[in-house]
Amino acid sequence: MTLSTPAAGPATRVTLAALVAAGSGAVLSLQGRLNGDLAAAGTGPVVAAWLSYVGTLLATVLVVLVRRRARSTLDVLRASASWWWFAVGLCSVPIVVAMAAGVPLVGVAVASVCSVAGQTVAGLALDARGVGLPAPLRLTPRRAAAGVAALVGLGVAVLGGATTDAGWGAVLAGVALFVGGAVLCGQQAGNGRVAQLTGDPVVATLTSVTGGLVGISVVCALAAVLGGLDGVALPGRWWLYLGGPLGTLVTVAAAYAVRHLGTFVLTLTVVGGQMVMAVLLDVLGVVGLRWQTVVATAVVGLAVLLVVQRRPGARSSA
Repeated sequence: MTLSTPAAGPATRVTLAALVAAGSGAVLSLQGRLNGDLAAAGTGPVVAAWLSYVGTLLATVLVVLVRRRARSTLDVLRASASWWWFAVGLCSVPIVVAMAAGVPLVGVAVASVCSVAGQTVAGLALDARGVGLPAPLRLTPRRAAAGVAALVGLGVAVLGGATTDAGWGAVLAGVALFVGGAVLCGQQAGNGRVAQLTGDPVVATLTSVTGGLVGISVVCALAAVLGGLDGVALPGRWWLYLGGPLGTLVTVAAAYAVRHLGTFVLTLTVVGGQMVMAVLLDVLGVVGLRWQTVVATAVVGLAVLLVVQRRPGARSSA
């Protein structure tokens, strides 16, 4: 099978996009672990998410300054920016909060499986409609099988979580992560479109994280009014705050890769790197590995191979 891409281009460009996506997946798992640890250390999931957005925005602005693109970036924003460039950033708020709340309960690997299952379902729907792509990508048997495999992985992960000390709290976390992952596809597709229009994935990152920060700030304000932020404490361990800067790498990489892979293939390529790193983090952390986690990881890995694996001389079928 030759990997189908939404835009014609050399095979090396597709391969590079896949490598970038897989690397961003590994970074995404590390970000989820850091945000989860930050929430458990005293900030709670909402404040941890807000701090993550602040860190991402600051890191993105630093990237713009280091590239000496501040003036050109402002020119692009003044001349071309539309409200939806910022609004797509709201699509990442549910998954950031769900990760911060869910990782301490179920571990990075199970949290990753649940969020990816949501992205898989939404990615299939968005690609079939051509959202963020020059043309729709039809639902082939191979792509459908990959989607089913990802959902099976979700079921194994969620049911396995119900047997842990977290009990049904783990199930609720899994559902929240699934929904958050599905909504996240809107940001990936939107950022891909902005990157296509501007020729610069950093601009897409800047606008989406700004919109996301506004959204999570509103959530924080409401939580404060309702007393949900009582007892919040900021831990002194500086490395727990690195989740935000890592988010810049993830968003820039996704904005670049989605233009060459499509939303669905991007999702399943990201999960390759994401699951490897997630398993390593759980092995090295306090959660450890359960057989359900291993099975769920293997099934999601199969979904990746179904879509991304190539057969020499074959025509595009995904």
